[in-house]
Amino acid sequence: MFRNSPCKRMFAVALLLAMCLALFAGCKPKEPTEETTTTPVKVNESYLEELKEKGQIVVGVKTDVPELSYYDEKTGEWSGLEVELAYNIGCELFGVNRSDLGDKVKLVGVTVADREEKLRNGDIDLMLATYTKTKERAKEFALSDSYYTSYIGLMVRYTPEDSNSLGTTNIKSLADLDGKIVGVARNSTTRHDMMEYIATANQLKVSPQFASYSSYDALYKALKKGDIDVIAVDVSILNGYDDASTKILPDRFAGQHYGAAVLPENAKLLDVVNKVIGG
Repeated sequence: MFRNSPCKRMFAVALLLAMCLALFAGCKPKEPTEETTTTPVKVNESYLEELKEKGQIVVGVKTDVPELSYYDEKTGEWSGLEVELAYNIGCELFGVNRSDLGDKVKLVGVTVADREEKLRNGDIDLMLATYTKTKERAKEFALSDSYYTSYIGLMVRYTPEDSNSLGTTNIKSLADLDGKIVGVARNSTTRHDMMEYIATANQLKVSPQFASYSSYDALYKALKKGDIDVIAVDVSILNGYDDASTKILPDRFAGQHYGAAVLPENAKLLDVVNKVIGG
């Protein structure tokens, strides 16, 4: 029904743009393994009908990740792959075209620090927020098929006047991080994934320190101020903060499969989500 709808086409365009960013960000490492196992619970079989009766689905998305999920405070407009995915899910759920969607999809801004809490508390029905699928997360939430794959990357300070300058710490790769302070997003999997990669990588003997921040903007400001030596987050997120004063290093590791998340009892919603993801 929606194969050729404007809703579907806009999602396809957003996906293509996001994929291009990932492609040109650096060489793609070995494809990672997804985690999809969810702890069995009693599923609410009538959940879709309840949402239709309510007439609206509330979706948690990021506000600060250009090309994936971004809110422009000046224009009041949302944009990005996950935003288009949310609208497309609304089209499929309520059986309407994009032009007739109205307020049936309500977008709510979430951060890496509060997205899980908002889902637990029922503040949102569905989370589409650069959420990496892992075994631990699948024990608490029901996760969809993957709709995007990114990799952890590193960002450092950069002096444009000197093409060889990578900030005062002269960090050129992951191998230079011994004793350095790495900024990561709070409640993310980055620290665990990074240390696991270091432990298994051949001839990589480094022991970085970590500092966690509640938002990507806070990470960026900490880097510029010099409170941290490097930012380590998904490249898809780093792309939105890259400017003349920073540099994204070529390292790519620990593939991150993004999936939608719902409460386990509301897993019927993933039937709709996965249908949209699958095209």
